[in-house]
Amino acid sequence: MKVIDNIVDRLRQYIIRRLDQPVETYERRVYNNLRHLYKYIRKGDVVLVEGRSEISRIIKLLSQSHWSHSALYVGDELIKRHRPDREKYLEQFGEDARHLVIEAFPSTGVIASPLRKYIDYNIRVCRPYGIHKKDLQIVIEDVISNLGKQYDQENIIDIALMLLPGWFNRFKPRSVRARLGSGDEFQVICSGMIARAFQRVCYPIVPVLVPPSENGDKVSSPYGAGLLMRHYTQILPRDFDLSPNFEIIKFNIIKAGKFRYRELPWEAAEPEEDLPRCGTTPRSPFLPEIEPKNRKKSAD
Repeated sequence: MKVIDNIVDRLRQYIIRRLDQPVETYERRVYNNLRHLYKYIRKGDVVLVEGRSEISRIIKLLSQSHWSHSALYVGDELIKRHRPDREKYLEQFGEDARHLVIEAFPSTGVIASPLRKYIDYNIRVCRPYGIHKKDLQIVIEDVISNLGKQYDQENIIDIALMLLPGWFNRFKPRSVRARLGSGDEFQVICSGMIARAFQRVCYPIVPVLVPPSENGDKVSSPYGAGLLMRHYTQILPRDFDLSPNFEIIKFNIIKAGKFRYRELPWEAAEPEEDLPRCGTTPRSPFLPEIEPKNRKKSAD
């Protein structure tokens, strides 16, 4: 049995290495401003990432979402004076140790990484709205406690099965409270690790709405219904984006102030492309001509 287990393990590791290879095509939708990102991100924010690997493409396809990975921003938490590994992270990351995320990968398990590594990726910053300060610190500490744990590969397989169409997946029905994966406390996935931390303080991500009772009793809640907590092993990166409780932080432009869209450096369109000529201020044909204030009136 040990020989077979070793063969299966080596095959699994080989597949993971192949799936972890970057894809040739990756479309960036915006150039991220690192200075703005550092300024507006806060500890406890969830960073969603559109990955570049083959496994990222599979996750995006199955989940029908751009987001294939999630990480929790912890800032300088790991280099505070009371942290046992403070010097290790300062030596490893230098100044970037002030801006760290905790994340999990199949090839590395749970690690700390500099936020800077995602500057050339499509990312989204999601902030838990209205969470109490003490609860947020519990979330951060819980995620940090996962450092060094292994990645739960069975969890990813179960999620893939869960996302398959019902006619294809009738042999494996799942309850919203069912635990996916290996069931090992020392194995996690990126989104499940973060979801469990928020669930520890009863902060909802994408709860399941309980149908109203037959007598029509109303439930006093922002959701207008009773709630069931979905098991954290079923949470995907996209769920933080879809959640009504997480605020999307537009750090590149909107948070930074005015958006001067009329000054954008558009490439000139060819006449046959039937596109507007941007780069100059367009005028509506329905507005009257307005004379500039500094123009002198001509003599009669």
